[in-house]
This record gives sequence, structure tokens and C-alpha cells, in this order.
Amino acid sequence: MSGTAFTDNRPGFPDGLFRALAQRAVWSQAELAACLAIPEHEVMAGLDRLESLGVALFRAEGQAGLREPIELLDGARIKSACAGSIDGIDLHVLEQVDSTSSWLEQKRRQGVRPPLACVAEVQWAGRGRRGRQWLMPPGAGLALSVLWDIRHWPAPDPTITLATGVVVLGVLESLGARGLSLKWPNDILVHGRKLGGILVEGYTHGGVGSGLILGLGLNLRLPKDLPIDQPYGDLQDAGFDTTVSRNILVARLLEALNHMLVTYPEPGFSSYHDHWQTHDACAGRSVMVRGGRTLEGVGCGVDAGGRLQVLTAEGMELVEAGEVTLRVSP
Repeated sequence: MSGTAFTDNRPGFPDGLFRALAQRAVWSQAELAACLAIPEHEVMAGLDRLESLGVALFRAEGQAGLREPIELLDGARIKSACAGSIDGIDLHVLEQVDSTSSWLEQKRRQGVRPPLACVAEVQWAGRGRRGRQWLMPPGAGLALSVLWDIRHWPAPDPTITLATGVVVLGVLESLGARGLSLKWPNDILVHGRKLGGILVEGYTHGGVGSGLILGLGLNLRLPKDLPIDQPYGDLQDAGFDTTVSRNILVARLLEALNHMLVTYPEPGFSSYHDHWQTHDACAGRSVMVRGGRTLEGVGCGVDAGGRLQVLTAEGMELVEAGEVTLRVSP
């Protein structure tokens, strides 16, 4: 293996370090330095950085290793599990990245043609809605993004975010997850706590839609003391089949997302509307919606255009964009 230098102002760590640790129980720092072709002090700095990102390491007397084994993501295994169903997608498996969606955006700007997808072992600056950071400790979550061509669409369709939630929920439930729901417009919940999020960004050229990047973040197995400002859960809380590998999960998600994107925008959200309604976390609940203005009322599902329906004291309101808070009943 070879690596790039690690410096204090770089948010990542030496390339190859995390994968090396996952492939052997214990390394000496000297062995890691030789394997990665970098000085030992950069190995030590990289180990410090991994710990700061949430990796549980064993470190003693110049040795280091992961406290718990991890199955590395493997592009060949993912492709093999799909049995040819995603052969048209150029899949990249990255060890580390600031954001899988940002990586795809860079490729788009460089002129790389979709469809393109990437997953990462470590994402240290994941993006959520409204500029929030998506915190994903290495090995504890899944970061997956897809770049798709929508030049054949009549117009960018915002319902794709809601349809994606339905598709992801279907994959997770098929693998044993239970207690899942969808919070408008882009949150996946487990027992009312955040399990994952979806971020779709569209691009136009000459005033018409040209492409979109669909990003998905899922909590697989999180430490219970993360500095997150909202209740969160993971797939363990959902009773997910723990024998299912991360590679199989990525394969099933890519298959399902590929099928959805190939068939959009016709028939579009109408094929997913009923499933959304069945799993709507806001339905019948008191909600507060903050956006251009603040609304309070009762969630009444979504309409055919994916707009949230809120019954307020003044009547039914249709919300196209905003931030929803589920109110606790007195």
C-alpha cells in the first residue's frame, strides 16, 4: 500500500490506515508506517484522528488495532450481490471522503457522466438539510450517494425525496427492520428517533433539469454517547438482521434506488404515495412547521405532489418546504 501525507490541517487521516487496521487484529506503529510508506509520527497522528472520529482503538506499547472487527466495503462483492442489475452504474468505494455527495458533485463538474455512485468507509463532513453536518463515526453508519441524469424528465421533481424514503424503508423492512417511519420531507425514524436522512440536490442547464445527486445516510450501529442534538437510533434498535453484511445492504439499496430512478418521473410519486401514508410519522400528530412562516396544527399526510397537509385552526394548509417538529402531546 502507499499513502498520502497526513498534516494537522487535513481533516482526514493517512490513506489506507483504516483499511489496514480492519484487515489485521494488531499492528505495531512501525509496521503500519512501513505498510503505508509514511513516517511513524504520521501514523500516530492518523490514529489520533481516527479516535477523534469515533473509532474504538486498542493502543498500547507502540501497537494498535480495532477493538471490534469490521467488514470492509468491497465494490466487487456489492456488484456480485446485484447479479448484473446495476451494471450501468459506475460504483466507487472510498476509504475516506469529506462527503459522498460532494465527491460526486466534484466529478460532475469535471464532466464525468452519470450514473455514478459512491460509498465510503469514513465520511468526516457529511451534509444534511439546511447545511447541517451528518455525523457518521467510521464503520458505524452508511454513506451512499448516486449521481443521476434527469435530462429526459419534463422538470425536476421534488417528490423524488419522498419516494426515496419509501424505497429505503422497503429495503430495510425486507431485511428485518421494524418500527420504522418517515418524517416529512426526508427523515427516516426508528421508534420515533432519527435513523437516517436523505438529501437530494438537483442541477439545471439552460433552464432545464440536467442531473441530481441523491445522498443517503443511515445509522448502522452508533455509540450511545454521541454529541447529537436530537434523539437518534440505529438499525440495532430496529431489530435489523445483524447477519446481513454492509455490502449486501449497499447492494440492495443500490438495486432499489436504480429501479426507482429508472422509472421516474412516470408514474412517479403515485406509485409510492400509499406506502408513504402508511408510514407517515406526522399523521394525526401535532406538528410545528417552520419555513417562510410558522404553522401549528395536525399532520394529515401528503398530497399527490408530496406537499405536507397540516390542519390548522384556519383550515388545511399545504406545505411545500419547511422544517417539521413533532409536538409532544400534553
